[in-house]
Amino acid sequence: MWQNIEDYGDNILFARACDRCKIQRRLADTTGIPPEYCDADLSKFKWDIYNVDMTQMCRICEDFVQHYQDRWVKANKGLYLWSKVPGSGKTFLSSCLAQSVAIKYDLQMRCVTAADYLAAVGASYKFDVIDNSAVYRSCGLLILDDLGSQKQGDWQNQELYRLINTRLQDGLITIYTSNYPIDQLNVDERIKSRILRQSIVLQMPEKSIRNQQAQEQQSKFLADIIGGKK
Repeated sequence: MWQNIEDYGDNILFARACDRCKIQRRLADTTGIPPEYCDADLSKFKWDIYNVDMTQMCRICEDFVQHYQDRWVKANKGLYLWSKVPGSGKTFLSSCLAQSVAIKYDLQMRCVTAADYLAAVGASYKFDVIDNSAVYRSCGLLILDDLGSQKQGDWQNQELYRLINTRLQDGLITIYTSNYPIDQLNVDERIKSRILRQSIVLQMPEKSIRNQQAQEQQSKFLADIIGGKK
């Protein structure tokens, strides 16, 4: 939303961004949220796009935003969003939740895939560069996206354990997304047990919203061409 539109003469108009837009722009610049979701919040998530009843999941997600500090942080509970089908809306929903919480409670939030987190840690060791991964261990709210897609190995397990265990001990909330249930993750048992301990598990519908939207966009694009629209 834009506000305070001013006329400087010669038909030149200048508009200043409202405070909410400024916050969202700042979040998009620093959090790692995918660019297409930089203006996401929970009001943008369309629960009725699925062909199943999403009432309970909707209530849980609304409670996560409304009672984040007095219920979820107090209980040291985050969320584990998973579905076997890619494109079901896990990353979008986690972005909506995290940005809503970050704006409402003015806290530091970050988003990173498990693979990118490990790449950042590995680079700090291999190339002796600044360890930028520390922010993910200390931020108030973290989205650890696409857990299960990372390579498996001793040092990868150790670094994921350090991330997850540190956040658990410090009472910091994490939202996980994955294509696997927790018991099928390619991580060691210590990590699985800690994720289970600190997460409310929500299974997304096994439906690819991404594919559905792509097909709808393609159909509209072709209809405009065939219909002769400009």
